[in-house]
Amino acid sequence: MNTLSDRSAPAASAPEPARGRILTLLAAGHGVTHWFQGIMTVSLPLITRDFGITYTQLGALRSVQRVSHIISITVGGLATDFLKDRKGILLLSLVWPSLFFSLQGFSTTFLIFGTLLCIQALLGGFLWHAPARAVIGDRFPDRMGFALGIHAMGGNLAAAVGPTLVGAVLAWVTWRTVFTFQFLPGIVTAVFLWLLLPRLGRAPREQQSGSYGRALRSDVLTNLPLIGVTVVAALRSIGENLIPTFLPLYLSVEMEMGTPAIGVYLGCLALVGTVFAPIVGHLSDRWGRKITIFVSLLTGGLLIGSIPLFPSGWLLLPVVSLGGMALFAVGPIIQASGLEHASKETWGAAQTFMDVGRSSLSLVFPLIVGAVADRYGLSYTFYLFAAVNLLAAVTVLAIPRARTPIKT
Repeated sequence: MNTLSDRSAPAASAPEPARGRILTLLAAGHGVTHWFQGIMTVSLPLITRDFGITYTQLGALRSVQRVSHIISITVGGLATDFLKDRKGILLLSLVWPSLFFSLQGFSTTFLIFGTLLCIQALLGGFLWHAPARAVIGDRFPDRMGFALGIHAMGGNLAAAVGPTLVGAVLAWVTWRTVFTFQFLPGIVTAVFLWLLLPRLGRAPREQQSGSYGRALRSDVLTNLPLIGVTVVAALRSIGENLIPTFLPLYLSVEMEMGTPAIGVYLGCLALVGTVFAPIVGHLSDRWGRKITIFVSLLTGGLLIGSIPLFPSGWLLLPVVSLGGMALFAVGPIIQASGLEHASKETWGAAQTFMDVGRSSLSLVFPLIVGAVADRYGLSYTFYLFAAVNLLAAVTVLAIPRARTPIKT
């Protein structure tokens, strides 16, 4: 398997203000992609009541949406490897979802709403990830865990502010009104990044003796450690999609909380992930990816899985908040671990492989969880989350370390 060479070192020696500015702007753009997700989660109880849908139907929508995610991931990964400038694909991933998110506010039926949601996902936030991570990996080869943690911090901060702010607004206006004006964040941010971001081309690469197809086979398709990391990412992704979907419903139905209170819960969940993302990233740079991922998944799984054991709603707040480590902070570290098992020439393909793999493996799970929630109650969604997270924590122990550390 190809490894990073000293010839890629100029990316690490770029002027600190330049790469720091790029990281800040990318974190801001990442935040907008998660802004839409945060608004969707806090609005779910109102949307389900408005359309009169069951948990099984909601789970089915999430499963179908994963197909759109797979298409978006594939486009983003290929664009990362083949486009000379990755800036355009980043801007598209901001403008496209903002427009279709606004159109959802005009939906008259659940079918129209779900169709627009899937169209939004085609070139939405998942399109952002592959090029943004590759740019960060080029410029921070020595501190990839920390830099990806900062990048995640932008997304988590928006996921914290969005539900809290919009949850309070929803006490006064309808969810349709909120959705209608969501074209503004994406378009404004896209214009802002278009003006301030430099050209985001590739860092200098080592000349490869073989073809891209040969590198793809050796570094991605037959790369057993990368496959292992993909399995861990898939198991974590199941929980990542499960909790933001069913936690607000649990708080609304079982705890009888209003939308503003639900927004606070979701905000705290993401806020802890915001704080921990760069810290966990730094620890993974120092202590190793494996032990950091294991502890985060184990702790988060136990915390989130214990939610039904607390009868009083507000006693849940610290438990839910600390559970944000598993949902948000550990994700960038798993991505960094995957990238370290592939050469930079196939980073786009490696990310596509990981993201498509985790989306495919978690394709049916929301439908299963929705059916379980309808039959046995919402509490069982958290027990399933705990089981899946613990399985991911055990799986990561079997993955070997990257053969060659990233050179600074």
